[in-house]
Amino acid sequence: MPIITITKDNLLSLDEFKTLLEQAEERSSIIDYIYRLTRQLVSYENKYKMASDVFYARFMRGEMGDDLSYIKWAGRYELYLEAKREIEEQLVDKPMIV
Repeated sequence: MPIITITKDNLLSLDEFKTLLEQAEERSSIIDYIYRLTRQLVSYENKYKMASDVFYARFMRGEMGDDLSYIKWAGRYELYLEAKREIEEQLVDKPMIV
């Protein structure tokens, strides 16, 4: 969880504070989400002895079959990629206020 420290030397306007708080909440929630997804992916990787990106490429080519576990793994990997893309977009689109 991000920590915001405000002292008499770095007082912010209300708008600056709201923006900083929103950015901290977004980073915290998406990072926590990616952390949970990564733990799930690592669990699948350990179980099946295969990296998620390799599995996903093979799954998308139809080489892995349609086992429910594989479908869940592919879904988690897609969520991971989407969250990662979201973070990358936020880094480009929203400069941090310091």
